[in-house]
Amino acid sequence: MADILKITSPVADKNQQMQLRPGASTEATAPFQMQDVTKVAQTPAQSAILQQNTKLVKEGSPNILESLLKDPSVTETYLKNIFILEEIVKLLPANNRAMTDELEKMFNEMFVNPEGIAGEMKSQEKDATAFRGELFTLLRQVNSKMGADSEIQPAIANLLRALNHYIGNRDIRDAVANSLSYLADRLSSSKNLSPRLQQLAERFRAPDSEQNFQELKQDALSVLQDVQNSILYSQDLEKIVSITIYNLSRHNSNKQFLQESAVEVWRLLDFRTRDAFRVMLSEYLQSADENEKKADNAEEIASSKVMNTLVKLLSGAEQGKASPAEQERMEKIIRSLLSSPSNFTPLLHYVIPVAYQDLRSFAEIWIDPQSQDRGEQANEEKGTHFLMVVDIEAFGRFEAEIYEKNKQIDFTLFCPPGFVGPYQDFPDTVRKVLEQTPYQAGNLQVQELKQPRSLMQVFKTLPYRRTGVDVKI
Repeated sequence: MADILKITSPVADKNQQMQLRPGASTEATAPFQMQDVTKVAQTPAQSAILQQNTKLVKEGSPNILESLLKDPSVTETYLKNIFILEEIVKLLPANNRAMTDELEKMFNEMFVNPEGIAGEMKSQEKDATAFRGELFTLLRQVNSKMGADSEIQPAIANLLRALNHYIGNRDIRDAVANSLSYLADRLSSSKNLSPRLQQLAERFRAPDSEQNFQELKQDALSVLQDVQNSILYSQDLEKIVSITIYNLSRHNSNKQFLQESAVEVWRLLDFRTRDAFRVMLSEYLQSADENEKKADNAEEIASSKVMNTLVKLLSGAEQGKASPAEQERMEKIIRSLLSSPSNFTPLLHYVIPVAYQDLRSFAEIWIDPQSQDRGEQANEEKGTHFLMVVDIEAFGRFEAEIYEKNKQIDFTLFCPPGFVGPYQDFPDTVRKVLEQTPYQAGNLQVQELKQPRSLMQVFKTLPYRRTGVDVKI
């Protein structure tokens, strides 16, 4: 949310008679003369304008996008820290041996065999967006057929907002509960605030939290006000409180919004499509309700083996009370999970740990399915841009960059120093594989990976696609 500008008012009363300085005259002076009419040499820096009008520059928020894309650790630190996570597990206190053995077992089970890579990628793709399935395929087809200037597009946009509220309210309540639990832990020295925060967090996790949300919201705002007035309140807690209040504002329990937006879309559809839309919407809402019931019963909904195991590993290592340095490494893993993908890096993202014979490796894949990195215009067919980073034990880091357009594949393999020679014939292997597919070989080459590349270096048009602000109300 944008900061509200603080406008200072004059100290003097508006009814007070202002006294003129000695020698000042109330008579009209000569007309103002512009002596220098030269053009402005350059516009003021945008950062200076932001710093003048808001406090965002001080926090560095406008530069988050650029810093994330420029930082090679966005694609590098994550893989390396998962390797280090195994060492963290082994270094947990010996008096907690049962937990250490369990974590080591989970770490080994996280790896998939080569035959299971495709299935794991499908599982992670399934959780990449909530707008997938027959219903949303139908909406895309209708929107494409009727055009961007038709009435159907804003109606579909309202329906998507309503569906997002419908399926996302539980996640919002869980986020609020987690924030309250964190505050309770940080304020454990307060015998008044800590129990109230923890009790309120449990109420947000209760099955009836949806029906009692308005009451819970008022109680949360009240206790957060007491936190802000506490002597223990700090700058770090201020961020958590702000995020909690923001999440409370995102929760929308208005069921009528969904009904009205669905009726509006149904009204604009042709008679042959209306019945299919009604059935698909009903099935989607029923599936969403069933998933929420599974969550209430503590059943796993996510089907990704890697992500489920990684979350358990991080939680178990946290319970093992790792050292501050190890905690920092785990925070880097979590930060990478939260930032990939996001509004800062709107790319499909996959994490594939693979065990093959005696070797273990971590592959991280980034995909831009609508790439314009080769100069494609808005009305041209877009390409598909891939970046695959593979970190292999005892070998090092490899990067494979692939660009596909009109069934033509450009492939570049970046190898660690010393591996360029052995891989010089790899393009021939790729060419033979492509001969058995509908795709054609384009520019195939092998280069030395001198240093890790950032996302901005690979996906060159990415920062320009996410620097605007939607001002539509």
